[in-house]
Amino acid sequence: MDHREFFNSMAEKWDSICRHDPDKIGEILDLADIRKGDRVLDVGTGTGILIPFLVSRVGIAGQVTAVDFAEKMIEMAKRKHDYANVKFVAGDVFNLDMPMGYFDVIMCYSVFPHFGSKLEAVEKLGGFAKPGGKLVICHSQSRDEINQMHKNASETVSRDYLPDGGTLRGYFSSAGLSTVAEVDDERLFVVIGQKKRA
Repeated sequence: MDHREFFNSMAEKWDSICRHDPDKIGEILDLADIRKGDRVLDVGTGTGILIPFLVSRVGIAGQVTAVDFAEKMIEMAKRKHDYANVKFVAGDVFNLDMPMGYFDVIMCYSVFPHFGSKLEAVEKLGGFAKPGGKLVICHSQSRDEINQMHKNASETVSRDYLPDGGTLRGYFSSAGLSTVAEVDDERLFVVIGQKKRA
């Protein structure tokens, strides 16, 4: 079973087995400094966990593009969330015709471990950010918890891992992003890279 098949098979029960602390999500979004009118790309949206939080931050003038390569996850997200300023896209973010240099914030919430080439992911996702835009790699659990959970989960995701902050700083630097925030403790994992302003 590949990753897409695995996440499609989990879509219907995902929300009953994955819990997300709203307060921690709030902390992450505070660090990301998402503002009214921002354009946000929600990569690996899953069932749309972040969508209501993002919509409340960007307001009616902003927009959220929610992408997932598992079409059944997107179906669930659409069923749960009906906002005029949210666009749902089923497909691999690396192969989609997405505008480069367009988004204020690219959110990778609970998805980064599942990318194969992590440096390539940072380079591609960073390319979607406009000058001054941010790439946010984050989890509302610790790095150790995330890595342990994947190790003990399905064979499909058992080797998916979240690298440490130092490794991500190196990836960011290679992709032309400067690290502007880093939290790697027993509660949260958040590393934010910012593209140089024009």
